[in-house]
Amino acid sequence: MQWNDGKHTVNNLFRLAKQKGFYSISTMISAADYTTWQQRKIEVDVLWVSIMGINDCTLLENLQGASLYMVVNNKNCQEVPAVLAFLQQHPAVRQIAFNFHTPFDGTEHLALSKEQREEVITQLITHKRKGYRIMNSVSGLKNMLTLHFKRHCWICNFIYCDGRCSPQCIDNLHSDICEQCGFSMAGEMNAVFNCKPDTIFTGLGIRL
Repeated sequence: MQWNDGKHTVNNLFRLAKQKGFYSISTMISAADYTTWQQRKIEVDVLWVSIMGINDCTLLENLQGASLYMVVNNKNCQEVPAVLAFLQQHPAVRQIAFNFHTPFDGTEHLALSKEQREEVITQLITHKRKGYRIMNSVSGLKNMLTLHFKRHCWICNFIYCDGRCSPQCIDNLHSDICEQCGFSMAGEMNAVFNCKPDTIFTGLGIRL
């Protein structure tokens, strides 16, 4: 949001992407930046607002036309029901997407235990089936519950901070990080490749 190159701002970047042929432009900001975002009138098709838990939701009482994003870890996993309740009380929020903490080096202490992961994902599947506006599909969530699925991460471009491009989110595929993956899109992509109808319709709903 703060990027600029001379007189060019991030709006120019997004417009250029559209001119290049990108169908949909999305980006993510923190809950604390939402008011500034509104004031700057930055143009995207899909806006995600990242929250850490229910306290961040108090900053978003006036959120409209945007979606929420939450990474669940062992510090905030008990707040998931409260966040879902906030979602239902604010129909102007489009939806919420959940990831689960991936224990990269130095962050292992935030990882969910097997029991915590199972509890959270079971809650999400239950609420999804009740009609809660959860972006994750049931098929994708089931994948993330077991992590026993083929990865198709190569269909994305991962750009590292040093500018390198990679077909996966880590350099060392021989590490065990993939066995502890928290990126729900991995589960969703597998479900798409297996032609799961609920995942396909969920994906279409992000942009339509």
